[in-house]
Amino acid sequence: MSDDEPTYVTLEEHPSGLVTWRQRKKQATREAIADAAWRLALKVGPDNVRVDDIAAAAGVSPRTFNNYFSSREEAICAQRLRWAEKLTSALRNRPADEPLDQALGAAILEVRGRNDADKAMIRLVAATPAMRAEYLRHSVATEFTLAEIIAERTGCDSLAARVVGGAYATAARVAGEYWLRDDGDVPFTDFLRAALERAAPAARALEASLSAPHHPFREGHQC
Repeated sequence: MSDDEPTYVTLEEHPSGLVTWRQRKKQATREAIADAAWRLALKVGPDNVRVDDIAAAAGVSPRTFNNYFSSREEAICAQRLRWAEKLTSALRNRPADEPLDQALGAAILEVRGRNDADKAMIRLVAATPAMRAEYLRHSVATEFTLAEIIAERTGCDSLAARVVGGAYATAARVAGEYWLRDDGDVPFTDFLRAALERAAPAARALEASLSAPHHPFREGHQC
């Protein structure tokens, strides 16, 4: 074999490395499709975007598009709402002894705080009923993501984790809605901080209840 010939690695030789490479390739393809979908939606409006156009802009086939997304709305929303997927690592990187409300607020501001897209164009996308439904679906997914981390950090039961996670997911969504309605120059982060402050009492109350003698929200507690 010459030095110019490629060396092929089998799954049996390096299984973890090969799987990781495949996962990275799939993620890169998904991101390319999502990027293309968002750009097209901003350019021509979401109602005028076709799956074939998204696939062509991303350099993939329509069949490949359907392997990653079930609809154009899902693809259009995916890139702007990927912040929900980043929350897990952001929250797990927060100090373990940090108060829950501070950890949640800091992580959401870190991941969600930047919003440099054109407000008028986002309004156009958000005005589409199908897109609003997709935003709501992602908000619920964010609630579950937050609830999982809250339960890990505190040891609380799933009910309490869902309630607090829902409060913070709703706060982030509502902040976006108010920012889009505002005709002034108030930064999105100002709306986000204000909304997170409204959700903070739920996190504080949860931690306080877990410190109480009968901690009703501790995992495994029988009410």
